[in-house]
Amino acid sequence: MKKSTKRKIKSRVKKELAALLAAAAAFLYYAVSQYLAPAAPPGELEVHFIDVGQGDAVLLRCDGESALVDAGTPDCRESLLEYLQEQRLEEPKYVFASHPHADHIGSMAAVIDAFGCQTFVMPDMVSYTRAFETMLDSVERCGAETRLGQAGDTFELGQAQLELLWPAKGYEADDANNISLVIRVTYGPYSFLLTGDAETPVEKEFASSAAPVTVLKAGHHGSKTSSSKTLLDVIQPEYCVVSVGAGNSYGHPSQEVLDRLERMGCQIYRTDLQGTVVVRVEEGQLYVDTAR
Repeated sequence: MKKSTKRKIKSRVKKELAALLAAAAAFLYYAVSQYLAPAAPPGELEVHFIDVGQGDAVLLRCDGESALVDAGTPDCRESLLEYLQEQRLEEPKYVFASHPHADHIGSMAAVIDAFGCQTFVMPDMVSYTRAFETMLDSVERCGAETRLGQAGDTFELGQAQLELLWPAKGYEADDANNISLVIRVTYGPYSFLLTGDAETPVEKEFASSAAPVTVLKAGHHGSKTSSSKTLLDVIQPEYCVVSVGAGNSYGHPSQEVLDRLERMGCQIYRTDLQGTVVVRVEEGQLYVDTAR
């Protein structure tokens, strides 16, 4: 047999062996991955993406404890308070103000006045708007502990773990969107990423500390300034919730972002179309309920 023929046979055998080993490794991974992944805790986690129009408000509940991330616009005050009352909300363990724009903190003062707050978390940024000042007045009146959040901070909510991925220590931004608190919520094998209005340059900064998530809240109401390919390639969300107002003047959500998510096979929910979206993890299973 010629040497060249022998080399070809050896090369083919090596390739076939490599393919066989890769297939075996993939089979082994899928066979044991269910045992390697952390089991869901025996309790229940609820994440309410509340329909507040063109704004953000997210209620987290786990094992009898609650947290609120943002509180919509000033115009949603009555509907937000009514929803939280219907949920029989008691004093939240945490209230997070992602950043000082009125579509995120517009009704925060009213919520804190109504329900109180144990620990209030905000980024290290000052705003001289009425919404910001009345929010701080309410925090002071209720006697909450106040913390300036930064990457690496962690919080426990029942058996759920909350971690800040952004802002980095010492980071300064001219645009308040890019100082947004980015919160990763982990509950057993399930995780949620709440990114406020953080935009693409910032997403590229914290993507290195991110990981695949179950549910993403689309950044900046689905604007093309956020939910970048860089971030999505890292986090690979299975579901995405877009908190956005019907017929808004900004053109949110961007079709570019929706297409990007759909190409990944991500299931999209929108508060302008489906109202409030509630994601529940109960007895190890994930459920999604919508208002309409």
